[in-house]
Amino acid sequence: MRRALPRLPALPALLAGALVLGCSACATVRVPAGEDAADPACAQIVQDAPEQLEGQSRHATSSQGTLAWGSGDEAIVLRCGVAPPGPTTQMCTTLTDADGTGVDWIIDEDGSSDGIVRFTTYGRTPAIDLTVPREVVGDQASAAALDLTDLVTSIPAERHCLGADDVQ
Repeated sequence: MRRALPRLPALPALLAGALVLGCSACATVRVPAGEDAADPACAQIVQDAPEQLEGQSRHATSSQGTLAWGSGDEAIVLRCGVAPPGPTTQMCTTLTDADGTGVDWIIDEDGSSDGIVRFTTYGRTPAIDLTVPREVVGDQASAAALDLTDLVTSIPAERHCLGADDVQ
């Protein structure tokens, strides 16, 4: 009489279990998607984004078109596909990297107690929103936006910031 061998779990099930156990310390950063997160330009942004930003490692996020470096409340978060801002009286400035490439950003630094500086691209569709916790970067919040200049310029600029001197 032939004895039946015990049935072993399938290899894919074993691998999936190992991934779950191996990633139990991984934390997915919960980020709401922008309304146009499905724009192909956002997929390219996510694909081309650096693994490190301001000394923080890239972490998984919960939504399409989003990125996070760091975890929890201390994560630098990028959301592609947010509504492009129209003309505004908020601070709009061009941040230029060492190569002379510039990106126009609306900077919202309202002094709120959350310690977050928010940058939103101006004149690009889809727009990108970048939140930078001061806890992570100190007084150098713009460094994160500058480090993403090459990434952001893959979306062409259609308009630029204007100052009082630009208007007649």
